[in-house]
Amino acid sequence: MQNTVFSYIVQKRLSQENENIATEALAFILRYHKAAQDGMLKLLRGIDPKMPPLWFRTQQAKDESRPDMRGCDGDDNTRVYVENKFWAGLTENQPVRYLEKLKACTQPTILLVVCPEDRKDRLWRALDERLAGEKNSATKYTVAGIFRVTTTSIGPMLALTSWESLIDALEVEVADDKSARSDLLQLQSLCAAAESDDFKPISSEEISDERTPAFILQLRDIIEGAVKKTDESILSTWNPLVKDPKSPNKGRLDPTHSWERIGRYVCFPCASAVGAWFGTEFTLWKKHGCTPLWLVFEDSNWQRGAEVWNVLESWASRNDIPAIWRDNECALGIELKTGEDEEVVIASVSKRLEEIGMELSKKLAKRK
Repeated sequence: MQNTVFSYIVQKRLSQENENIATEALAFILRYHKAAQDGMLKLLRGIDPKMPPLWFRTQQAKDESRPDMRGCDGDDNTRVYVENKFWAGLTENQPVRYLEKLKACTQPTILLVVCPEDRKDRLWRALDERLAGEKNSATKYTVAGIFRVTTTSIGPMLALTSWESLIDALEVEVADDKSARSDLLQLQSLCAAAESDDFKPISSEEISDERTPAFILQLRDIIEGAVKKTDESILSTWNPLVKDPKSPNKGRLDPTHSWERIGRYVCFPCASAVGAWFGTEFTLWKKHGCTPLWLVFEDSNWQRGAEVWNVLESWASRNDIPAIWRDNECALGIELKTGEDEEVVIASVSKRLEEIGMELSKKLAKRK
């Protein structure tokens, strides 16, 4: 995607505002180009054919209980919330509180979430888990231009699409409008730049934000606390297979760090002492977004990644545990409880490690 002056300036000076700027750009396009507005309405009517004509505006107040943009009918009744994402996580209000707000509006109503193409599966999974956690039933299906749609027991519908799909849908409608095509190109370029891995200028706020190092240190405490709390017969920092008394550490498994990960080696005595690495894995965290903590089994003689993958892949899927096969490694995401005290978080991580250990002990073939 070719860069534009607009996307260049945003990434150079305002990269921390990508979501807000993209929202304002989309609202401008929908407000000043009738064909684009018709394209958005066509997309929404694919979700619910009864959706009336709408006009769109952004929310001015900086309030996490408010969505980025809303669509209103001719009587100024809110019918649609549009929540635009790049890489920011879900807030506590998303999606359940937004759906509850829409429930009070004239029906039909829709909450539409827009995100990068590469994030669709992960973000939908997170939204779906939030719904399930609130004991809300849902029926899922797909429509043209929309990645997933859910009818909820709350009332309003929840849908997710990507920036790419949304812009493609609008481009079809504005084919004869040169000005609208130009504005869409600017938005498309901004989205491509925001979604890329290119270097983003560092802001003074990022440098001085003490929450970042504090969170990394919290993760360290959670990792060490969970390892210590887990029953040593299941998870250990000693390898019982090392019998050589001349061994420098006599089987002790030490913390180990690199540019991409901070953590330690562990083993599962209950599963023939198969080894693993456990800690904060930055590349997996960045790519998959679901959790900073990962349990990684290399495909080596000790960690037996391929065997572990064969044993745990379907089990992890059934238990909603992120499981990735990457570069001859089996990686399992260890998710963190939010809004809880440290001891509760540590206990939940320890419990997950014990569950993995017990599953391995039942099915992983013993070494002869």
